[in-house]
Amino acid sequence: MAALLLFLLAAPLGTSIAAAPDSTTTKDAGGVIEGDREGAGPADTTGAGPGKQEECPSLRAVRVANGGIRIDGILNEPDWETAPIASDFTQHEPDDGMPATEKTLVRVVFDDESIYVGVEAYDTQPNRITGRLTRRDEDSPSDWIHILFDSYNDKRTGFRFSVNPAGVKTDGMYSDDVNEDSNWDAVWNVATSRDGDGWTAEFSIPFSQLRYTNNGSSSSWGFQVARQICRNNELSFWSPTPRDCNQIVSRCGRLNGFTNLPKLRRLEILPYAVGSVETFSDPGDDPFRNTSDLDPRLGADIKYGITSNMTLDMTINPDFGQVEQDPSEFNLTAYETYFEEKRPFFIEGANLFRYRLMFGDGNAERLFYSRRIGRRPQFDPLDSSRWPDTDGFYEETPDFSTILGAAKVTGRTSNGWSFGVMNALTDSEEAQVQTADGTHHDVAVEPMTNYFVGRAMKDFNEGRSTFGGIVTSVTRDIPHEDLEFLNRQAFTGGVDFSHRWHNDELQFDLKLMGSHVRGSEEAMLELQTSSARYFQRPDAHHLEVDSTLTSMSGFAANLWTGKFAGEPWLFGLGFLTRSPGFEANDMGYMRYSDGNLVALWAGYRDFDPGKILRTISLNFNFWEGWNYGGERYDLGGNVNGWVQFMNYWSIYGGINRNRERQDNSHLRGGPAIIMPSSNSSWYGFETDYRKSISLGYDGDYWWTDEGGSNSLRIAPWITIRPAGRFDIRISPSYRITTEDLQYVDEVGDDYILAHLDMKLFSLTTRFNFTITPEMSLQFYGMPFIAAGQYSDYRTVSAPRAENYDDRFTPYNYLAVADNPNFNFRQFRSNLVFRWEYNPGSTIYFVWSRGATVEDEGDDARKFSLGRDLGNLFSEQGDNTFLIKINKWFSL
Repeated sequence: MAALLLFLLAAPLGTSIAAAPDSTTTKDAGGVIEGDREGAGPADTTGAGPGKQEECPSLRAVRVANGGIRIDGILNEPDWETAPIASDFTQHEPDDGMPATEKTLVRVVFDDESIYVGVEAYDTQPNRITGRLTRRDEDSPSDWIHILFDSYNDKRTGFRFSVNPAGVKTDGMYSDDVNEDSNWDAVWNVATSRDGDGWTAEFSIPFSQLRYTNNGSSSSWGFQVARQICRNNELSFWSPTPRDCNQIVSRCGRLNGFTNLPKLRRLEILPYAVGSVETFSDPGDDPFRNTSDLDPRLGADIKYGITSNMTLDMTINPDFGQVEQDPSEFNLTAYETYFEEKRPFFIEGANLFRYRLMFGDGNAERLFYSRRIGRRPQFDPLDSSRWPDTDGFYEETPDFSTILGAAKVTGRTSNGWSFGVMNALTDSEEAQVQTADGTHHDVAVEPMTNYFVGRAMKDFNEGRSTFGGIVTSVTRDIPHEDLEFLNRQAFTGGVDFSHRWHNDELQFDLKLMGSHVRGSEEAMLELQTSSARYFQRPDAHHLEVDSTLTSMSGFAANLWTGKFAGEPWLFGLGFLTRSPGFEANDMGYMRYSDGNLVALWAGYRDFDPGKILRTISLNFNFWEGWNYGGERYDLGGNVNGWVQFMNYWSIYGGINRNRERQDNSHLRGGPAIIMPSSNSSWYGFETDYRKSISLGYDGDYWWTDEGGSNSLRIAPWITIRPAGRFDIRISPSYRITTEDLQYVDEVGDDYILAHLDMKLFSLTTRFNFTITPEMSLQFYGMPFIAAGQYSDYRTVSAPRAENYDDRFTPYNYLAVADNPNFNFRQFRSNLVFRWEYNPGSTIYFVWSRGATVEDEGDDARKFSLGRDLGNLFSEQGDNTFLIKINKWFSL
């Protein structure tokens, strides 16, 4: 979160406790104070609104001329003494627009290899400087120095480098002015030191780690420096950045004086070796679980600088064994669960390829979902269409498809085009099946697949306007009729336009998208009847299933415009449409098509509300949705808010109302059913995160007007930091759900619903112990329990009846099917030792453990926390032990 706190325009920061020092005083070591703002002395930025940066601060970088810079956290080289100095920092929080409470001096020098930044962070209370020791890229409540380079000069792309007094470094990359990819990692160096006047940070950033347009003999970049003082919750900027502006990179000052920058064609190679062994609990007669063979693997990541502003990244036979496991889940819906990307190759630079289907930032639906690459095989090797009776069968299916290789080229041209192209190839996969008579079979479960995505954007009007496009492609080599349900080819594309004006307070965003898929008649039938569209609904008169189709096309669009910066009032208007044939799930993530949605939003922000409250944020939302047949499927609104007190505690909450609506998907291909009006609320609080013990609570409650359905979630959490290098976070969650209309099954022409009583429990624990900033130990563990009991089975006889009870007829489901009761227990954990033994080179030791137990039908007992946890932890579980070593070479 250090990356977010650097530029988060509404971050909770604290009061100042010291008078502003004389910002024109320099250390005895020397230095030249430059005119910090072009054509004027220190500017009065108090009350400056967004976009009103009339006086841009500037600093001159000078070439090293006296023997080089040694990175030791002490600015004692002659070049530092003669370099110009930037000062005059302005608070972002807590007192927006006021001078910083402590003096900060910044110098910049460079040579043919690197750019060096020296920051002296004076402090009148040096004994209260906070620097917690954590692993790299881990945020902590500390003092921080952050530097940001807009080396493309596009006011949209920035490279951030940060350090705290303990020498812990983080980095990130900005796109679209405000979107940060904190997973971007560069190879760079920094050292810190402390003395009686404060602390000092000395950065060395190789030019090879930056991207820039080489303009010949002289260059000027955007540049920003920010400082956090933990005890004050203070964030100040060299180039003033008001809280009510919606800008980050475009608020940079200027860094002048670069001459004859290197025209780099850098080559970085990161080969790796992995060895892993897996052990199984109680293999029984399963022939695929009674071995524990060593699995050695080799691979490499390659980065090549084609030019100083264009980079090729490649990965060959990648391994992600050190990546944390996905959280446990028990999904009773018809929709796929969205999981965050955690694999380094795909999260670095992900912002460039982000293309959301929904307006706003909170929705997971998108045209490019990188978890599709290397996904779990999609065919069940024990599918009933292949084996009528699977009693006595055993199978082993790969957990993921093997990524043979992937490559991406990213960069920016001198005339303002940003672009990215990525291609990945995954191997075909087979499952091993042993039948009851002992015969072994190889069953194709996933075809060889090629994935492609390309993105380009052109910015103009000083970065306030952009025009761009995206295209994705998936091509599968279908080797067997079992896999004919998959699309052979799938294409999506989109164009987008964005414009900010009126001091960057007003914004207009528009996206137009299309899709085209090809495949067998079976594949097209699968698409038409999938949960995204349900063309087979008997009452959907605007839809029909065509069993002869071998291709399908569709379109989508969204618009979002309004006032998103300034204060106190903000507003937005959004519209979304997706045709019934729009399909993005081969390369993207999409839950539904055949829909239109209009949304209205108003917000109120007050960053200085009085003596008790520090910040107030209120939101008001309304929306209505209808399908292409003109039938309304959603109508609702909510009010929510967040308040921070002067002691940095905060509370939040909201209430939501959905009117009675027609649900087109609840019966999973059956007729639309009238769902009762529903209500929901959410609420919580959080204490001051800077303290050694911080805690919070997150809860929600949902209920319907008819039928008695309701759900309550209780989720407290606590974070404990007993020492500077150790922290633990414990997050239990308990949900009690009563669902009167839980979908169960389709029997003939009957759609079966039931009353479900379900309880879910999880306990997420994270433990971090940092030995040095380069050496750390991390633990993640999560026991998960889900137990449900069904009763009151009914068939849907009159789905649109006005009276709730008239819609259903009792049904003796257990006379024709098995009891669907369940008790699911799972434990997942990772223990990772990480040592960056040289810059960019790392050793990982990983222990992963998993145990899953599921009781079904009459054997599924009701939820009992003590019993279920005891049974879960008594399971021996499966264990994976892994060692991974990589070595970074720069050629």
